[in-house]
Amino acid sequence: MSKAPKWTPATKRVISVTYLIIIGLVIWYFSMVLAPLAIAVIIAYLLNPFVNHLTAHTRFGRKVSSVFVYISFLIVLALIPTLAGPLMVQQMAEIDFDIQTLNQQLQEIIDHQQTSFGGTKIDLDELRQQAAKNLSQAVSPLAVIAADLAVGIAGGVIWMIFILVVGFYLLLDANRFSRWVDSWIPEVYYEEFSQLRREIDSVWRAYFLGQVMLATIVGVVVSVVMTLLGIRSALLLGVVAAILELIPNWGYGISAYIGITFAFFQGSTYLPIPSWGLAIVVGGFYFLMWQFDTNYLVPRIIGTRLKLAPAVIIVGIIAGASVGGALGLLLAAPIIATVRVLGSYLYRRLLDLEPYVIETETSPALTQTMSEKVNIDYETR
Repeated sequence: MSKAPKWTPATKRVISVTYLIIIGLVIWYFSMVLAPLAIAVIIAYLLNPFVNHLTAHTRFGRKVSSVFVYISFLIVLALIPTLAGPLMVQQMAEIDFDIQTLNQQLQEIIDHQQTSFGGTKIDLDELRQQAAKNLSQAVSPLAVIAADLAVGIAGGVIWMIFILVVGFYLLLDANRFSRWVDSWIPEVYYEEFSQLRREIDSVWRAYFLGQVMLATIVGVVVSVVMTLLGIRSALLLGVVAAILELIPNWGYGISAYIGITFAFFQGSTYLPIPSWGLAIVVGGFYFLMWQFDTNYLVPRIIGTRLKLAPAVIIVGIIAGASVGGALGLLLAAPIIATVRVLGSYLYRRLLDLEPYVIETETSPALTQTMSEKVNIDYETR
């Protein structure tokens, strides 16, 4: 037993506030590293169940299992651009926005006619010329953007190496870090802490696995439907839809805009339908797909784990994008859901309402996946 006097409440408050200020300054000073570090943590988090499973069902140790899983992950990561790259290049080569032909078609439709709206005459031909000019200006900077993107990719290689190296060491020491965190939890609070950790873990696991399932389904459906409609670069539209599926609510709007643009400017390769009619059909498809995704797929795949209203998600997306860029935009929903879980715990704790941790229902599609997760017993603290 230490003979040193216990700290007074005032001393504890001063030390706590000072400690939080120091942590805030460190985070602010190393803010550039936060995004790559977050990606490395996500990689280790997603691969950790595979390592645990391999360790529990084979004679491999933690280190050998981590190396095997990580090498397999790198192989898959390398195969994706290797196999899909040539196909994506071919799909992008098929993009053909013939602005001159479209301009001529509009010219034939308008035929220098004027119309009036609210007693004011509108020169449609002048509007056509202005629209064609704006469209040309919008398309022309693409080469400059592509050049800047190439420079950015070259610089991103360094960050990619950093992410992969840090991700491997985080995966290797994941259970050790978990035990270290457990050692800081007082015995009387350990049960609550374990429940809270399981609930937060289920939120993030449901989000990641659910988003992969949703993106795959949406990407395949969009590619098939666009192919049936005779739209060139159908696979590219499917990939775009799959990626934008990661952005809740707003992703479908952006994906639909791109798909309608392709349909309007390129038309169908075999359907005898005008471009504007095809654009309406494509817009209707995206609307129906959005309804199907929102009302059927999401509740059955992700379930009720997030429990977030659309308005809350939209505000979170804006805040996440402004603070963390693309990564903040993608992780806004699970972060808000985590804050909701913690807020519920603190609220019930403050009011002495039991149970302090309310566990939500696991989504049906992920129940089997979640049950297969291997729980490694922690060492005695």
